[in-house]
Amino acid sequence: MIERAIDLMMKYNFVELRLQGEIPDEEDSFIIPFLPRRKKMTVWDLEKLLIGVSENPNVAGVLIKIGSLKIGLARAETIRRVILELREKGKKVFAYLEGGDNIEYLIASAADYIVVPPWAILNLLGLSAEVTFFRDALYKLGIEAQIKGLGEYKSAVETFTRSDMSEPHKEMVNSIIDDLFSQFIKYVSEGRGIDEKKLKALIDSAPFTAQEALAHGLVNELGYETDLEKSIEEILSTKIRKISSTGLLRVMTVRDLLRLIDERIRGRAGIIALICDSGIITQGESRGSGGGPKTIGSQTLTKMLGRLADDPGVKAIVLRLSSPGGSGIASDSVRNQIKAISQKKPVIVSMSDVAASGGYMIALGARKIVANPLTLTGSIGIISGKFNMENLLKKLGIYKEWVKRGKRALIYSSYRAFTKDEEQKIGSIMKSLYDDFVGKVAQVRDMDFKDAEQLARGRVWTGRQAKELGLVDELGGIKTAINLAKREAGISGHLTPVIRLYSKPKYIQVSPFGKFFSLGEQLDSLVDGLLTLKREKILAMMPFWIDFK
Repeated sequence: MIERAIDLMMKYNFVELRLQGEIPDEEDSFIIPFLPRRKKMTVWDLEKLLIGVSENPNVAGVLIKIGSLKIGLARAETIRRVILELREKGKKVFAYLEGGDNIEYLIASAADYIVVPPWAILNLLGLSAEVTFFRDALYKLGIEAQIKGLGEYKSAVETFTRSDMSEPHKEMVNSIIDDLFSQFIKYVSEGRGIDEKKLKALIDSAPFTAQEALAHGLVNELGYETDLEKSIEEILSTKIRKISSTGLLRVMTVRDLLRLIDERIRGRAGIIALICDSGIITQGESRGSGGGPKTIGSQTLTKMLGRLADDPGVKAIVLRLSSPGGSGIASDSVRNQIKAISQKKPVIVSMSDVAASGGYMIALGARKIVANPLTLTGSIGIISGKFNMENLLKKLGIYKEWVKRGKRALIYSSYRAFTKDEEQKIGSIMKSLYDDFVGKVAQVRDMDFKDAEQLARGRVWTGRQAKELGLVDELGGIKTAINLAKREAGISGHLTPVIRLYSKPKYIQVSPFGKFFSLGEQLDSLVDGLLTLKREKILAMMPFWIDFK
């Protein structure tokens, strides 16, 4: 049966791939008994698929149909890069683009040939950063945010304490968007063969109708999806015999399973374990998605890491991480676990769209750190504080009295402001933990403390900036991290380890706000962040909602 499937695959010369909606880092495997679900293709599925195509002499090319996507710039660049590697291997790549924005076009621009429908609108608008502030809304409710960040760029607190960006915050956002935009221009310019200066001028005149996009050389042809294969056959002068990406992936999965069994029997290269995890970092068990924000639970992740550390068949671990941070306690616990494992077998961290603050702290435990050039990382700093609800409660007719023992027994009470003495104590604790965070960066990244502190201060960097500053080791995606893991594990070049994806099931969690209005996801994350702050008092969290579009 397996041989028949492989023989069937050999008869095809083209692979059809549809990119639509979310392309997660993690496997989409909800626990709902007796209810089948179509598995979403992950970022690693895409990388693995296209690597397999590049190495298959029978496949002439790939047809990629791109719909509206819900992914970040880093994931989009990862897909773009793998498409370019396909072309370098002599494969032809055709993209059918159903309109779209920057993300969709960034991917399409890597193809040899782009087709759009006649009514498509190309929103190649450049990048913008939207920052949300809640101070005035909280004031109207009678809530005072008494939250502080250590590091002048730790602007997460400004979400609640200001109605606009401070100068350091604005400087940081401008630096990030300058770097992201310069990379975006470079990638599209290379893909389409358009001069960078001309491309910037084109972006300033966007959006474009399909006809305008064609006239400016942004696409190659106007056409309908139903006529696509005929058009490709005319261009290549060959008959297309296509196989779907899901069909090809199934065959590759079966082959990987057989290789895994063979490796177990022969004890050769072994397994490189791939763990993908995302969300706000919390103590305890992970929570799933399905409406609400997903979390990285420290207990869940460390248990899984521990099992893999004890598995003699696993030669190395790659942790694919996407997180803006969260609990400082949980982040440091995971970092410590990874550091201990790395002394026995290599752990490589691969950063996705964002791995900042607590996410970066976790990465410090790894033997090597890989970031995408468009990843948001750094944000080395902490925040702490509380929300004073006294005026809100009084408006509602709610009053409190208390009897206390201990001078600072009410330090975290939400019914009164901090005293001067309490503020000083909180500041002392924050300084101690901030220095410890910076000290860990200095030790792991082989820097002087003062130099590490200059790169800290809560500042967010792009992956490319982080590489130049010495905060990460390599630029690339999951494949780059796997190659590093292979090298660090001492696996001979002629041996190919089995890459096995380890994931945990995600339970359905109902969102309190849903996705019915634009602020729904932000409010979900806001509530999650506030609850974490209430529980743990100290957070390692990057600025809230710098939403790059």
